[in-house]
Amino acid sequence: MRIRTFVTAAALLAGLAGVTGCSQSYEELTEDCLTALKARAEGDKAKPAECEGLKRDDYTTLVMSVAMDDLGWTGEDGKFDKNKMLDDVTGDGN
Repeated sequence: MRIRTFVTAAALLAGLAGVTGCSQSYEELTEDCLTALKARAEGDKAKPAECEGLKRDDYTTLVMSVAMDDLGWTGEDGKFDKNKMLDDVTGDGN
């Protein structure tokens, strides 16, 4: 996945310590949330039910990672590419 780095970062931020729900690990919750965020309709800003239980900072990180990926600001390795962002902002990429 292109944004595996962001999922890993969110999981590390959470410390992988807590278990939420009935036996779902925090990492599984994070992955389910990411899947739901990617699947929501364009322009939909509502927090998916799959994301309930995530820490606020982790949810924000996932939302930002999906937005950066949608904008094409990530490289093949899934990491943020500031040059792609700058090209997009300055119009040099088109």
